[in-house]
Amino acid sequence: MVHYSLISFLTLPGAVAAGQAAPKKVMIWMANPYAQPDHKPPITIDTLVADLKAHRKGFTGLAYQYFAICGTGSNDPGGSNDCHAEEASGVPHLAQGHPMQVAVDMGAQLRQRLDKEVELWPVISYGNPGNASVLNKLLDDPAATAKFVADAIKIAHAQNLTGFNFDIEVQGMSGNITSFVKTFVSAMHAAVPRIGVSWDAGNTPLWTGEPMMDRWISMATYTSSFPDFNNSLAQGMKASGSQFGVGLCPICSVLGTTPVEARFAEIARYGGLVREIDLWASDFVGKPTWEFFWPQLEKWLAAPEEPQLDFLV
Repeated sequence: MVHYSLISFLTLPGAVAAGQAAPKKVMIWMANPYAQPDHKPPITIDTLVADLKAHRKGFTGLAYQYFAICGTGSNDPGGSNDCHAEEASGVPHLAQGHPMQVAVDMGAQLRQRLDKEVELWPVISYGNPGNASVLNKLLDDPAATAKFVADAIKIAHAQNLTGFNFDIEVQGMSGNITSFVKTFVSAMHAAVPRIGVSWDAGNTPLWTGEPMMDRWISMATYTSSFPDFNNSLAQGMKASGSQFGVGLCPICSVLGTTPVEARFAEIARYGGLVREIDLWASDFVGKPTWEFFWPQLEKWLAAPEEPQLDFLV
């Protein structure tokens, strides 16, 4: 176990100097954000958003499944099978999908039902299921990459998006994945207005340094084991500093008041260095296990910045 001071920790990738910290954020992930009448109880956009509205002080943004990487082979056997038929052809490109049932104007609907201040970070998903063939065609083709980036900027500005999140869950990716993501991040950050980018990376980012990813989000911290949570949090903070997004999962296990409070107490030990908490997933936001998280999220967002001078990693 290594002992760090706040001063030494501020030298880590993504750390920010005192007085320059970015606003704290809580991102609620929306899985399968579309009407599901056969679900028990039935899920509608109105009921989902109504539940979120009741806890509006507990989050700043929504990361909703909306985009897929589509092209020839997407809907073939072994493909991702998450693209509209007309999009499952040609050079790999950015398209609505994963899942296909999401309303085209989902972002506008969310802001209409909540408020214009809510941040929108739609998810670009690939894999789980599916092989890497279509994705690799994109990663290995500079012309396809350039068009993908240009389309993303155009769509983000047209839909008034805050940023994109990448959720890539597939084996056998091309070695060009890091180069592709760096190109994407640089272009999004150079766009006017600026577009953010986050990436589901576990505790280990694809790279450190420039271009600076807005957030490396960890699913390793979803764990029900408190020791494993602590270890994953420490690893992620050491690797990414204030760029690290702490993932929590109310629907993965029933934790109860004490385990949830313990997780937030551990987050608090890092003072102002933790800038974002990400929660999976709001298609079950009304599930009783969420009730333990909302009070802690509201407290964390409302708390004044009080960085602690010493902690253990």
